[in-house]
Amino acid sequence: MTLPNDAWGLPLTTSEEAAEAYRLGVDRMLSYQLGVDEALGRSIELDPNFALAHSQLGLFHLFRGNGKLAAELANTAHELAEQASPREQRHAAILGAAARGKASEAPALIDAHLDETPRDAPIVLQWLGGNFYGGGVEKRERMLEQFDRLAPSFGDDWWFLSWHAFANHEMDELETARQLVERSLELRRQNGQAAHAMSHVFFEEHDIDGGAGFLGEWLTDFPERAGFYRHLTWHQALFLLANGKRSEALALHDDTIRPGADEHGDALGGVADAASLLWRCRLHDSVGGGNGGHPDWREIAELAESAFPRPGTAWVDVHRAMALAALGDQAGLGALIDGLREAADRGHPTAGLVVAPVVEALAAFGQGDYEAAAEGLSDVRDLIVTLGGSNAQRDVFEETLVEASLRAGRTEEALELLRERLDRGATARDLFRWGRAQTARSEMDEAKQAFRRAAELWANGDLESPELRALQEAAA
Repeated sequence: MTLPNDAWGLPLTTSEEAAEAYRLGVDRMLSYQLGVDEALGRSIELDPNFALAHSQLGLFHLFRGNGKLAAELANTAHELAEQASPREQRHAAILGAAARGKASEAPALIDAHLDETPRDAPIVLQWLGGNFYGGGVEKRERMLEQFDRLAPSFGDDWWFLSWHAFANHEMDELETARQLVERSLELRRQNGQAAHAMSHVFFEEHDIDGGAGFLGEWLTDFPERAGFYRHLTWHQALFLLANGKRSEALALHDDTIRPGADEHGDALGGVADAASLLWRCRLHDSVGGGNGGHPDWREIAELAESAFPRPGTAWVDVHRAMALAALGDQAGLGALIDGLREAADRGHPTAGLVVAPVVEALAAFGQGDYEAAAEGLSDVRDLIVTLGGSNAQRDVFEETLVEASLRAGRTEEALELLRERLDRGATARDLFRWGRAQTARSEMDEAKQAFRRAAELWANGDLESPELRALQEAAA
């Protein structure tokens, strides 16, 4: 009997009808569309013994943060895989390691699988899951090396091109990244990861208007509750904040980003997107005397606590700290720091070295101890990359360091940071900060020049925001 294939020409041990539903489910998962679980569930309904459909549905729930259901599906896949092909058996083994508390075994299994079957997109996706969060610059280098190595196997594949672009822009290979992602969008316009990578290219190029225009148009045709809609909306909110449009950015938060607004989103991204956006607003508002208070801070902290009760997921821990610091919850911060120290004692590679110092610095900033915040963030600045996330996501920590340095009177350190940032591309906010630093040095002519240039760039900004009111006063 001739077996049906997946979208990459790899055989599936099932019927054609179940394979068709499986292909649809995987396609939706890779393009961040709605209906992944429905399609894969239909595949299982058509063939209850189809091990790979159980594996992919388990992977979907694992990424969504539903570890219990993912483990159940992994167990079923493992049992059924005895009658499947060796490739499908490896899928079950890899998911089983990730979902059943043996995540340390997964990387070797994935590497061995990709050596034998490089054109297997769901396994590449799991490789990404294990390499995106955590690690340092070497992980970014390894990501690009891996995609360069796999490129001949995938060829002109819309999904692979979108992630290859991502790997390039994270290593500042922006021209290559743009070429790859534009080709991906040509092949498949409704492709959430390609829109994501394009947003990052605009961010790295400091083309704020271009990024806002691209996403504003692209999102109109993307399902509002699809898996990546919230995160792409977060990117749009960053572009709006960069353009001084605080009210519009917060409106996106209230509609799409806040906890509970996105029923299809994952908890990890939900905590990070909401916390980092509101923390940025807090940084910006406080320049003009605003307190950065927001009713969603408590919900963010509670989501982090419920989904990740045990400290040790670095990306969640640092964003949870933002919420606790904004709330002034010293007990919560103390418990988080204690948990991180315990994780360090158990051998967690970054809990004590990086995560705890960042949490302590954020706590200090929340209490107004800007000297301690600047000192703490400065000490681990070169290690922030080990928290994971993208360049755009980690920028919030550098913004916090710049603000802490300015407010602590560490003017020369702030100027050094701002020179680096302005060399990458002038933004109104960093010009405003430059002017504040020059004011502290009594260099009033240079300060006024920076203030006026920032005011010009923000001519269409939210003039009622505390930050823009402060800028207008400084530029007068």
